[in-house]
Amino acid sequence: MTYEPKRTIYLPTGDFLDFELHLMETRPGVKPEAFLTELMLRWLTADKERLALRKNGRAMRGFQWKNIFLPDGTSLRTSYCGNVEFAKVVGDHIVSDDGTSLTPSLFANRHAKGRNAWRFVWLRFPGDDYWIRAADCRVRFENLHLQRSNNNAEMSNVV
Repeated sequence: MTYEPKRTIYLPTGDFLDFELHLMETRPGVKPEAFLTELMLRWLTADKERLALRKNGRAMRGFQWKNIFLPDGTSLRTSYCGNVEFAKVVGDHIVSDDGTSLTPSLFANRHAKGRNAWRFVWLRFPGDDYWIRAADCRVRFENLHLQRSNNNAEMSNVV
């Protein structure tokens, strides 16, 4: 075991206790310090990438699915008759476990026909611990876009 120097970070006690209790209920056995360290490292990685993109203008790799951007590393899941299949966004393509390059529709319909990919594909974005149905992700994006449009309209009326 190697020594790793650490530094104290002060948080409001009530907020930390609320966080600790929530963590105990949702992720038993996970230590708050380890969780916060992982969370901070994920944020730092994403923020450094965002700043690097701003500086050198290189586009982030990923797959554009209608109005949803699936960044490189996004996992996809679908199932049919109890068989679960996975794929992953690699670079600018969706690649199945067997190496086949697919679209979301082809992925949803590999073993059946006429299935709507928005309904039958679940997504897990890089750094997330949970899966979200593609249709729900699409609705969230549309609601966020509508909310931003309304806020911009309100701001232009104020000025």
